[in-house]
Amino acid sequence: MTEHRSIPGVLVRALESADVDDAVELLATSSAYDNRFQLRKLLIADHPDHAGRTLVADRGGAIVGAAALTAVPSLPGTAAVRVVVTEAERGQGIGTVLAGEVASALGGRSDFRTLTCALRDDLPRGRRFAERYGLTVTNHSVGWKTDVPEREEDLRSRLGKVADGPVVRLRPLDMETETELLTAVASRCLIGFPVPFGTGASVDLGSVLQAIPRGAVFLLAELEQADGGEAIPCGLTVLAPEAGGSVWHTIFTGVDPDHRRRGVGKAVKAAQLAEARSVGVQVVTALNDETNEPVMRLNQAMGMVRTLGYWSMARSVPDGADATV
Repeated sequence: MTEHRSIPGVLVRALESADVDDAVELLATSSAYDNRFQLRKLLIADHPDHAGRTLVADRGGAIVGAAALTAVPSLPGTAAVRVVVTEAERGQGIGTVLAGEVASALGGRSDFRTLTCALRDDLPRGRRFAERYGLTVTNHSVGWKTDVPEREEDLRSRLGKVADGPVVRLRPLDMETETELLTAVASRCLIGFPVPFGTGASVDLGSVLQAIPRGAVFLLAELEQADGGEAIPCGLTVLAPEAGGSVWHTIFTGVDPDHRRRGVGKAVKAAQLAEARSVGVQVVTALNDETNEPVMRLNQAMGMVRTLGYWSMARSVPDGADATV
């Protein structure tokens, strides 16, 4: 590609291997959580999950913009688009040029039926930009965070009102050796969850699990029996360490439908914080769909405060080569 006349000094070109780190860091700034692990997999051309196109805007060797059209492995037939420009370079048309190049790439694809975008909810200008191209908000996820008390007695005091339900214990679940159990419990816990981006598509759970960052902790929730019988799997929570391991992000927390509305969710959340405290985690974060009012209330009752969330946006992809982003 050549320099664009409307943007002097800026070259829009295909991503090269030397650009991956810069592109990942830039594209991650539009996310409400640390998604760099997933982005890296999707941008590296020789990775099995790579099925899209990435472009960068280069000004004198510095990456000032990036755009990525990538497949969403967990939602067959779905593509994700990301367009980000550094703050200092915004308002010059770089984003529009990048979006146009993505539109060209999208127009040549027949395997994508839905185009999606996940965007931090403190970026209204970015949302308006996406809406110009027909993307509309399908879901809003609210961000939450809480400090983890260093002392066990302080944690007990804070959780007193929510930890008085059934006795639930968490144990580590090995993704490699307990795949069948993990898949079975996760499948049950996903029942009733909002369909991502309103696509109506079935979620490929195997792809979801493969996208979870290294170092993530899988904790199986088991309901202890009063008669001493074998504990019953009733839920799952997955957390991934972020900044230096002192922050854990809750990737997923779910309860089997057979055990919902019985206080299991409260017990799982309480046990989750206790587990975090035991390994020295200082902060736990989470994202929950704003329509899930019981979880919203529970988070508040546990002392969590609202923080950065994100909008899920989507639109259908028309047939033919005239598709536009």
